[in-house]
Amino acid sequence: MDNKIIPWDFFSKLTIICFLGLQIIRWPLFPQFMDIYYHLLTAWGFIQAGGYTGWDFWQFAPVGRMHIYPPLFHFILVFFMKLGIDRLILAKSLEAILPIIFLIVLWQFVQKNYSSSLAFFSLISLNSSFSFYLSLMNFLPATLAMILGILALDQFFQKQILRTTTLLTLCFYTHIGVAYFFILGIILYGIFNKSLRRMSFLIAFGSFLLSLPVLFKQISALRLISISHIPIRFFCEFKTVDYILGISGLFISFRRNERFNLFLSLFFASFIFIYYPSRLISAQGYLPIIFLSAVTLDELFNKIRFKIAYTRYAFFLLLGLLIFVSPTILMEESQETCKMKYSLYIYDSSLINMIFPNRNKRVTAINILPSRESLATAELIKQHSFNDDIIFSDLHHVGVGLASISGRATANALLPELCSVSGFDPLSVSKIYIASKDIKQSFLEAIANNYKLLKIGENKLFIIYKNPQCPFKSQIKKASVSFRVIWFIVFVIGIFFSQAKRIESYIKKYLT
Repeated sequence: MDNKIIPWDFFSKLTIICFLGLQIIRWPLFPQFMDIYYHLLTAWGFIQAGGYTGWDFWQFAPVGRMHIYPPLFHFILVFFMKLGIDRLILAKSLEAILPIIFLIVLWQFVQKNYSSSLAFFSLISLNSSFSFYLSLMNFLPATLAMILGILALDQFFQKQILRTTTLLTLCFYTHIGVAYFFILGIILYGIFNKSLRRMSFLIAFGSFLLSLPVLFKQISALRLISISHIPIRFFCEFKTVDYILGISGLFISFRRNERFNLFLSLFFASFIFIYYPSRLISAQGYLPIIFLSAVTLDELFNKIRFKIAYTRYAFFLLLGLLIFVSPTILMEESQETCKMKYSLYIYDSSLINMIFPNRNKRVTAINILPSRESLATAELIKQHSFNDDIIFSDLHHVGVGLASISGRATANALLPELCSVSGFDPLSVSKIYIASKDIKQSFLEAIANNYKLLKIGENKLFIIYKNPQCPFKSQIKKASVSFRVIWFIVFVIGIFFSQAKRIESYIKKYLT
């Protein structure tokens, strides 16, 4: 329906403003997931190295391991850290801002290339899935890559080959899984639409070619990668109503014009996440369901808007169900029995969970390091260790989190898919040991006696020990690409992207 009759854009903007307000209210809970501590520590490692390094010396210290994570998000963190912004403030700000940027980019893409009504219904469908919205806050590099991917789709619809290729290449340098998702989506869309087939393959080839440095790095580490011991990948949240709407949207999209084939293409491309069921069902792979659910809602609205009153009431009741209720089936693997267990949350929309953050408990929405205890422990670590000393905790996420806040290397590690190159005793190489209070006192005393540890502090979560005899230090590896070169490359990419249309027109004129 015409935007002048029903102000869809106004409703969309109002929805985004509501999310922004709820993000501000949620500020005390940030950072709420362990991944951001890994990224902060990696950025700190780059700063110590003087640029990009392919060796992770800041985790599994002093042995280390190969570093294969795409570096773009870490360069952004480095930029702000070098400006002197506090690390926790930086983490909180990014968790608050990036999801809102994603909402704006998603809305503008659908509004520009489809319709204002479909854009509004896309935001409603997104609101229905708190698991997806939570993933936007938890997995920030993936969120940034999703933003770049949607911008790439917009440029693809405008037939801007160079800009689309550049944005997809940046996806590869931000998050590999998301990059493959969008690349495969564009290839499938080209297969569906013969007139765009050549352009889609050309863009995919160019993106792969420009991403070879990061791709070769990851291929070289395949023998060291294992995903079998990552239990959280089985934590899935199945949205009951939304998947019904999404399946209906598949058939509706197939009957509509060829531009709707993009949603079909992205749906099939999402199975690239099949080895990470949580990402397929609950996170990045859920994006096509958002689009397809919106297509169904848009179709229903167009059919009932001139119908009798009770039909319209039924439609608005469905909208209310998505906004305020949105039941979810949670699936997670029990650590005790290694079997799947199931839970049901009736009121589980993003709106409900943002207003009542303690209503529906889930492992992906827990602040693992409460600010007061973490800051006090980090300060104690700084007082009793030097910059090149190593710390260790019996909980990996605690060790990495405190290392990222205190500016120390750690014998712990996140991103457990990639193992260390050799085994070592983490307690013997660490100057500071942070023990959780869940450990039995007798066991802690045995450890302290065996390693001659001195207790230097305690709070309601941790007991902190120092190993005064520890001779080991972190081994900083010199950067393979300096920051001077990195910032120059960023500058060149910026200039190239701004002039891409002009360059492409010159190329077309020359070829013709």
